[in-house]
Amino acid sequence: MPNLSRAYRPQIFADVYGQENITETLRKEVEMNKLGHAYLFSGPRGVGKTTAARIFAKAVNCLAPQKGEPCMKCAACEKAAAGSIDIIEMDAASNTGVDNVREAIVEHVRFVPSELKYKVYIIDEAHMLSTSAWNALLKTIEEPPEHAIFIFATTEKHKVPATIVSRCQRFDFKRIASDRIITRLEDLAGKEKFKVDQAVYHSIAAKAEGCLRDAENLLGQLFSLGEKHVTSDVASLVIPPSQLPLAVDLLTLVAKRDVPAVLQKILDFEQDGVSFMPLFDDLIAAVRSLMLAAVTNQRDSLQKGDEASQGLYQLIGSFDHKELVNISLLLMERRKDAKQGLDSRFALEMAMTAIAIGATSDKYQETRDKIQIKPNDESFKSQKQNEIENTKIQETRDKQEPNSSDSLLVTSNSLLTLNQVRLMWPKALEALENNKSLLFILKLCKPIDIQDQTLALHFQYPYHRQTIIDNPKNKMIVEDALRKILGVQALTIKESTAEVQADEKPEVKLDTVSKLLDAFGGQVVA
Repeated sequence: MPNLSRAYRPQIFADVYGQENITETLRKEVEMNKLGHAYLFSGPRGVGKTTAARIFAKAVNCLAPQKGEPCMKCAACEKAAAGSIDIIEMDAASNTGVDNVREAIVEHVRFVPSELKYKVYIIDEAHMLSTSAWNALLKTIEEPPEHAIFIFATTEKHKVPATIVSRCQRFDFKRIASDRIITRLEDLAGKEKFKVDQAVYHSIAAKAEGCLRDAENLLGQLFSLGEKHVTSDVASLVIPPSQLPLAVDLLTLVAKRDVPAVLQKILDFEQDGVSFMPLFDDLIAAVRSLMLAAVTNQRDSLQKGDEASQGLYQLIGSFDHKELVNISLLLMERRKDAKQGLDSRFALEMAMTAIAIGATSDKYQETRDKIQIKPNDESFKSQKQNEIENTKIQETRDKQEPNSSDSLLVTSNSLLTLNQVRLMWPKALEALENNKSLLFILKLCKPIDIQDQTLALHFQYPYHRQTIIDNPKNKMIVEDALRKILGVQALTIKESTAEVQADEKPEVKLDTVSKLLDAFGGQVVA
């Protein structure tokens, strides 16, 4: 199978996809014979910079141009197509030095063309030239011979010296829109007599990210498999399947505020071998699509797109615009945590749970700031009794040595009651402020009992228990924090096997306050 991008490289300006404003300007310059002596083509890779430069080189030398387009029939066009010595292409990445530039351009440019009307120099990756090489070129570009035209192509225009840029006509090539890429791929498939499913076209366009050359190469790889009908299953052999459908499924559950279903779905993903880091990327991409759909006409493209896009269309309006911004930031933070070593599944669980309970919404934050939360347990003593116990604890602290007065020095387990633990629980959580993952879990935990300096905790989800109790490192971090705050140097923790009373279980409600209480435990007090 031939390389599609080479076999079907555009030969005239009209064949160039997605850069019509540039090719039309170049065509008119040729038609009106108002040519510049230096051009700067900048933009991402694979969007037509070098192709446009070659067509321009043919057009300016064509003996019978058709409204600025090369005729492709005259002797000059044939020589240009065959590789004329008067059209010089130079890879600046391989010829960065001043000696290369002097030999290939400065000394060469003064001689008149051998075959054509103009000598055209196409310098690819021009930003790679050294400062000395640019300085050697500067005089030539300032006062070039009338028979010379320079075209500098670069993916990094900011690295081209300002003295050069100011002497060039500048054309900024853009990434090519997905619909234009798909149109081009459909045309190529027709010429090669292949049938390709629309879902495959969309996958290729998404993978190419605006680079038409990459899209053409991917399609060529699919054709090389030998299947005349390219389905999604066939394409998966070359293109990793997108996890966007999984991201949409997860966001759909999140939009329903169904935390247990969200966590179960993540567990199912893990058991199915789903990689969570790419899933983070697809979640971010999905949220971005929802943000754009809220303020642009992308809503229509989602409605007309594949199944995943239509799923996103159904989610429009589930989150307000500001919440989508907060969700994006949260996903990027948790993705960064996962990349730095945090268990990727747990990072995803934290992010999705926070979104599901509404923690990314302004209403949630405002409500959280306005209400007070205290442990919701009938066995707790009155507020007055708690104040008395707190006073005793403070008196104990005052008797400690100055260098150890950050903890509660409890010399006998009889002084440490479950109520005291619960009273100091928020302060214990503060000690873990720098460990976000453990802090998140412990906010969902509840101290149930303390016996013989062993504190029993109730975990809301089995995975939370595994993360702390079954992980020696995390267990030690939590125990050290509790020992420091509670002052029991031999304190250990374990999972409570006792059933939580019905009135202690969080009640699932749909309002924001209930979600807050569900996440952190407690009741609203005046």
